[in-house]
Amino acid sequence: MRYLHNKFQFDVPEGVKLNIKKRVVTVSGPRGTLTRSFEGKLYDFILSKDKKKLSVECWFGKQADYACLKTIVTHISNMCIGVTKGFKYKMRFAYAHFPINVNITEDSPQVVEIRNFLGEKLVRRVRMKEGVTVTRTDPAKQKDEIVLVGNDVEIVSRSAADIHGSILVTDKDIRKFLDGIYVSVKETELQDEE
Repeated sequence: MRYLHNKFQFDVPEGVKLNIKKRVVTVSGPRGTLTRSFEGKLYDFILSKDKKKLSVECWFGKQADYACLKTIVTHISNMCIGVTKGFKYKMRFAYAHFPINVNITEDSPQVVEIRNFLGEKLVRRVRMKEGVTVTRTDPAKQKDEIVLVGNDVEIVSRSAADIHGSILVTDKDIRKFLDGIYVSVKETELQDEE
């Protein structure tokens, strides 16, 4: 079934500049600039004259087009959150016997080195994506934790997935061997004042 007209509106937050040209959306804010291309979908991107409202429209679309409109608006919303507050993922080390050692290089791009996973001598090196910074939490506050911070939620989550995926348990019963590095908290870097 086709729908005659579908439309999603999005209010641009205060302090964020939104620019659209040929379905390439550029979002600027106090923390930087993010750009994303939506050229693959032939939808209408309409920015109001005061640049405070964005509407994404589709004519004669199917149910999949309706879902895609919502996805596009959510991507732009995440970009606005990223340039104003930023994203922070906290990852905790889980181990039963052999403690996992993690070192972070200060080079650009940063590299996370993981040692002694299940007692193995292999050193696993995970290169972080551009725009993500990794720090180790102070052991007095929280033991065995690293924090990933960045403006783009997709790059931050992809870096966390790279770390998690580099030390998956193979050839063992995963119900018993639960060792690994897992995401424990997903939040914005600057918290709302309540």
